[in-house]
Amino acid sequence: MTLKSRLIFFAALILVSVQTQAQNLPVLVDLAKEQKWQELASLLEDGLNPNAIYGDGTTALHWASYHDSSDAIENLLSANANVNATTDLGVTPLWLAAENGNSDAVDILLAAGADPRIQLLSGETAIMTAAQAGNGDVVRSLLRAGGDPNISVTREQTALMWAAARGHASVVEALLEYGADVEAISLVREQYVKSEKEQDSHPSYKYWIEQGGNSALMFAARSGDLPSTKLLIDAGSDVNQLSAFGTSPAIMAVHGGNAEVLNYLIENNASIESNESGHTALHAAVLRGNLAAVKVLIEHGANLEALLERPTPVRRQSTDYNFHDALLGATPLWLAARFAEPQIMKALIKAGADTTVTNSMSYPAQRRGENFIKDEGEINLLMAAVGMGHWRLRMSWGTPERRSGQLQNKESLIFDTVSAALEAGVPINSTDAEGQTTLAFAKQRNYPSVITLLEAAGAN
Repeated sequence: MTLKSRLIFFAALILVSVQTQAQNLPVLVDLAKEQKWQELASLLEDGLNPNAIYGDGTTALHWASYHDSSDAIENLLSANANVNATTDLGVTPLWLAAENGNSDAVDILLAAGADPRIQLLSGETAIMTAAQAGNGDVVRSLLRAGGDPNISVTREQTALMWAAARGHASVVEALLEYGADVEAISLVREQYVKSEKEQDSHPSYKYWIEQGGNSALMFAARSGDLPSTKLLIDAGSDVNQLSAFGTSPAIMAVHGGNAEVLNYLIENNASIESNESGHTALHAAVLRGNLAAVKVLIEHGANLEALLERPTPVRRQSTDYNFHDALLGATPLWLAARFAEPQIMKALIKAGADTTVTNSMSYPAQRRGENFIKDEGEINLLMAAVGMGHWRLRMSWGTPERRSGQLQNKESLIFDTVSAALEAGVPINSTDAEGQTTLAFAKQRNYPSVITLLEAAGAN
């Protein structure tokens, strides 16, 4: 740098210094934050302190790591920057490099003595952060340097669980190589929940349950990650371990939406009839409108007549998937009819599901007093197909695209579902407890095409 250019540089630096003093931001920290690497290098050559800190503990090395500048990191370390400087929240330059998944920066910092065991105030380690970022090489570097793969933080979740939940198989593999515990489970806790989406729910729909207790395999199944699922099973994960609520890995796989994961679990002896949660994997597959999972379960001999025994929790006013109390006692086929899933109905009927099944609809009703029970009587498949059986339940099952009507509008779905029930020979003029028929309900809901279909089939 010539004398003239150096004078110009220092004049500009004085201006920057005046601006940053108002924020008490040290010059080197500000230059690193703004990625002015040439100016930063020049000042380091001139002997400025590389360990000047901002009020929250941030140093220039933090910002160099944050911006993925390996050259700036090396320059600062050559000037004796504190490689383990921590902010008020416990953030180190290594943590930031791990969060970015920057293998070069992580290796440079580790070679300079960065400690991978330093934790955030929350307890999170660089390994946990890297597990979410998804770079297996970064995780291996941290583990080789002495990082602990089994530290747990929020709700006792581990790096292995985080990697599995994000579908980062390379990270799962690295963690397993260094002894990550496949038997660890997340925190089991009590939670007050409700089983109805409506805000004015009946008191009977509110209760305490146990949540948590999920293994890394459950996280992998829920994320639909087949490679991680295979790695975890090979490492000894229990394919039939249940969550605190009673949910099995097979049910998690159904919700994950990857039928290959479900099939792999079953081929490795996962139970498809486990119903500690009150429902089986087949019930869950119908709930999610997952035809591929239904076919896998049928192929493996799932019980087509299993009954729904317990409601599942849901957030109020949400589009969460759940089993309402009014649906208890239903078979998968009956649920497919009520959820307007004609293709799933046909698959189940073809596999031999009982088409004569009915469900007795009896449940506490809103605004009628705590002791009032609404009794709708026996609802057969055709009645369920048109939407009878606690009509207040919103049709919010299946994919988001289906729920929003992007693929097929509601009346069209009802038409196809009613058609499937009629083809199966379900009685057409059965009535509920109030004497209402399927045709009367279709007229009430104003489904012209369905009305025409029913009348042509002899409904009255």
